[in-house]
Amino acid sequence: MSPIVVLVIAALAIAIAIPTWGLKRALEYRLRSERELLSSVLGAVGEGVVVLDGKRRIIAINNAAQELLDLQGYVVDADFADRVRSPELVALLARATERAAAEIELPSGIKVAARVSALSGSERRGTLLVLDDITTVRKLETVRKDFVANVSHELRTPVSIIRANAETLIAGAMEDPKIGPKLVEGLHRNAERLARIVTDLLDLSRLDAGFYRIESRPIDLEAAASNAVAAVDPKAQGKQITITNEVGEIGDAMGDTEALDQVLVNLLDNAVKYTQTGGHVWLRAARNGEHVRVEVADDGPGIPDQHRQRIFERFYRVDPGRSREMGGTGLGLSIVKHLVESMGGDVGVDANQPRGSKFWFDLRVA
Repeated sequence: MSPIVVLVIAALAIAIAIPTWGLKRALEYRLRSERELLSSVLGAVGEGVVVLDGKRRIIAINNAAQELLDLQGYVVDADFADRVRSPELVALLARATERAAAEIELPSGIKVAARVSALSGSERRGTLLVLDDITTVRKLETVRKDFVANVSHELRTPVSIIRANAETLIAGAMEDPKIGPKLVEGLHRNAERLARIVTDLLDLSRLDAGFYRIESRPIDLEAAASNAVAAVDPKAQGKQITITNEVGEIGDAMGDTEALDQVLVNLLDNAVKYTQTGGHVWLRAARNGEHVRVEVADDGPGIPDQHRQRIFERFYRVDPGRSREMGGTGLGLSIVKHLVESMGGDVGVDANQPRGSKFWFDLRVA
């Protein structure tokens, strides 16, 4: 073969190789760009997304799905059933042909709405799994249902008594000097109870809707404590209960004047209400770094450990019969919690030593 022919062949080979090499590089760059775009899109999606191949191996997964499924480290190419500790989710994938959906509670306690869709267009038929965290939604639904049931129950009792007493009075008991006054007193007592429930419900509604305006400003804790004690003291004297105000010149705390007054009066009133005759109630405050803690303690019967975590729930009562007998609505502590948190603080309850309960809340120092 002549040198010229060799040169021509070599030139043709180079001419063919150059476009092929360039095309390969372009395809690799485009594939890498598409993968990075896919990764960015999956990362930005709030729902958990998992892409599986025909053998249920993980092709792609975003951070939200890894957190929901509690998957650690690199899981791409791993078998889904081997890495996910949820038999219900694995079973949903196994029986899904085109589309399927189910609510599943994961081992972590998280409830998810799982949606499975078949992916076509490839030789190995894959699956798309989408997970939506519905834990908060279901919890709110349960709270709403319980709230409606509790409201209905709480309103039914005073309404029934008012109706029964009114009917008895209309039937002629009004003229009876012994029964008439008792029925009228019952009407008044239950009407007041009904008014308290409605007022507390309106307060909670305003707090939930954000209509209760909190204007945070420096508040003199010593003056606020004195005003609250003065408001509750007549009731305490009626039960021969001593309220000891130990709040001195501790300085100012950040909060809303009206809200703080309602919190203090509510806690003091509860302490007096559930403390036996001749008991003792203490109001204290102490600085703790950038916060000040206010405590209302008593030497009453106390609250058992199993009830303390739920004591701030709406309508939750340790002793329902005793609480209703004393005129409690079951909403006061829930309002306290709302108000304190609206002022940027925290609230809780501990056992008082040697006996009784100790309710506390923290506010920022002014």
